[in-house]
Amino acid sequence: MEETQDREMVVLNIKTVGVVGAGTMGSAIAEVMALNGYSVVLKDISDQLLERGKRNIERILTHLVEYHERRAPEEIKRIESLGIKLTEEQIETVRNALRPAYDRSTISQTIERIRFTTAYSDMDGCDVVIEAAFEKPEVKKEIFRELDKHLGDEAIRATNTSSIPITSLASSIKNPGLLLGTHFFNPPYTLPLVEVIPGLQTEERVVNEIISFLKNLRNHRRQMLPIRVKDSPGFVVNRMIVPAQNEACFILQEGLATAKDIDEAMKAGAGWPMGPLELADMVGLDIAYDVAAMLYNEFGDPKYRPPTLLKRMVEAGYLGRKTGRGFYEYG
Repeated sequence: MEETQDREMVVLNIKTVGVVGAGTMGSAIAEVMALNGYSVVLKDISDQLLERGKRNIERILTHLVEYHERRAPEEIKRIESLGIKLTEEQIETVRNALRPAYDRSTISQTIERIRFTTAYSDMDGCDVVIEAAFEKPEVKKEIFRELDKHLGDEAIRATNTSSIPITSLASSIKNPGLLLGTHFFNPPYTLPLVEVIPGLQTEERVVNEIISFLKNLRNHRRQMLPIRVKDSPGFVVNRMIVPAQNEACFILQEGLATAKDIDEAMKAGAGWPMGPLELADMVGLDIAYDVAAMLYNEFGDPKYRPPTLLKRMVEAGYLGRKTGRGFYEYG
């Protein structure tokens, strides 16, 4: 009981969250933080990238509000499609039970909590900063070196890496005990899992603070679910997902089945909510390739060997949803 009270007190000390990188993941993480009432500082290298990130946040919030607006009318329509004629009183009961938790004001109020900036110096008041930049070790290390110049001595540094060892990244900052991994899953506003990965140097109190902080967050569907993971390449989920995505790509490369049929087979036969190629398109084929290559280099296990087809698609700029073309084409 005493530990729980301590953790709640820690959470209250976090007022401002910084996010470096306003891309697909960074902007989505910022949205979750702002929706939970935190002040957010979102940093990227140009106003153009920040504007794109802002539009993504507005899109995410608009979909959330529209979903809540549709719930009652769709439920009424569903019930009446069964041949049941609802009375006005029953209709009102459904409307009250499914009253929107978010409305149009949610969009502007959430955006107002986010400060968009190109300057690291604007992060000097952040209690936690989450780096969500390219999956390249040197890029991430340089970001943390810059943050070191502006963050307070107690500010927690977190990286959203999906595969890079945390101990290696921590070596780039003055106090490596303040850095750990917080691997959110795409999209974090619907997927609650966060892999929390301490490096060898990470202080235990930092791990506890972040786990407590994350447990108190809620995305669009449910409470966030942090799990503690040992510092090892790929952590837990990618160790399992990458071989499946690679094999799906090899099957496509060898002409055994179409992309659609491969994905349908895994959804209908294995119960996956999304096929492996659909998932790769959503994550980004460049990221899928980089993670597979990193795991192959780390372990030397052929199950992580990136398929030639995946490499060629990345070289062609077919990166999935974010470019409009990957294993599928998007309007």
